[in-house]
Amino acid sequence: MKIREILLGIAIGDAFGAGVEFQDRNWIRQNVDFSKLINVRDKIKVPLEKKEIFTKNYTEWNYTDDTEMTIGVIKALLSNQEFSKELLIEKWKEEYDLGIDKKGIGRNGHGSMSWYYSGEMTIEQIRNFQRNRNNPGNAPAMRSVPIGLLNENLINIYAEINANATHPNINAILSSQCIARCAEYLIVKQGAKENLINYCLKTVSLNKEYKDYLNEVNNLGEYENLTENEFRVLCGPQPIEEPYFLPGINGVPSDSKFTTGSVLFVLKNCRDAMDALKKSVNLGGDVDSIASICTGIMAGVNGLNSIPKFMIEKIEGKVYLEGIADKFKDII
Repeated sequence: MKIREILLGIAIGDAFGAGVEFQDRNWIRQNVDFSKLINVRDKIKVPLEKKEIFTKNYTEWNYTDDTEMTIGVIKALLSNQEFSKELLIEKWKEEYDLGIDKKGIGRNGHGSMSWYYSGEMTIEQIRNFQRNRNNPGNAPAMRSVPIGLLNENLINIYAEINANATHPNINAILSSQCIARCAEYLIVKQGAKENLINYCLKTVSLNKEYKDYLNEVNNLGEYENLTENEFRVLCGPQPIEEPYFLPGINGVPSDSKFTTGSVLFVLKNCRDAMDALKKSVNLGGDVDSIASICTGIMAGVNGLNSIPKFMIEKIEGKVYLEGIADKFKDII
């Protein structure tokens, strides 16, 4: 199993996507050719006083919270302790603090967890904030790929624990389970991509809203020929409307369900890790999470040969990521 490739792919997709996250799909397609990382985080269309959220502590080719929290999940699995919400919170905080020790600053990209790290909220307050939202954040999905590499009887159970640690919300739970099952199907079972969504429909106990959505996504046409109406099916109203984030741009909002549907659609339609990265970023919106998941999973399917050398060489912490992957490989 290509564990090194998976973790490097997760970090590469995350880091490249972070440079253009929350940009309009049409702008990305006109301005990003993937020959270099483009950093336009200072141009994210939020009020001036909020721009610091996206630019503070950001360095090009550094991975964000997506990869950091994925590492935390792996370290929880490596700990030989009972896999629990409390253990995950502990490992995520340790990994966040490790970043501060190494870099002198906390990693960019954290959503509601930033309130926990700063002491503004307790973890229970954050759980209460996410619990009944119609549009829970996509953190549980973005960090659940490693869970899909476990024994199949543990996947849904552990994916639910992963979600409940921060987002005890039904759509966040289902998203975590779908992404984990997606990793299992493509990497472990080496299933045919055209049957990916059907596998998630079969292995996750979806509610009607989620089941109807994934069936609609499964019936979309080819990626290259998506119509405006089909983009609305995949990503929700376009341009994005409040309370979904970021309103006013064409792309995928920061939402658990739409992130998961977009991931499944990209993976169903891509050829390799680089194609997955391009198709993820070209959706626009919250693309770093989608690119992280899709690039990582496709790297696990057929390696990193399609990824340009400069991306592999420039990604933050390559040796560190490989070391974690090697330890994880030993327990799979």
